[in-house]
Amino acid sequence: MTTKMIQGERFVTDDLSPYRGSWVAVRDGHVIGSALNPVELRDRPEVLSSDDLFLVPSQAASTLVL
Repeated sequence: MTTKMIQGERFVTDDLSPYRGSWVAVRDGHVIGSALNPVELRDRPEVLSSDDLFLVPSQAASTLVL
């Protein structure tokens, strides 16, 4: 599943299928970290406060509203 997701003007160009059901941190269109919840993800040292965090749907047909 290669997905382009839009949040404002930002795009995710990485394949999100390995992250289904997880939260991801995105910087410059690339996933830089993942975790099962947003608090754990935000606490990771590689995640900056300016990174976008969102939940990747567990099913490809799911709709994610941001």
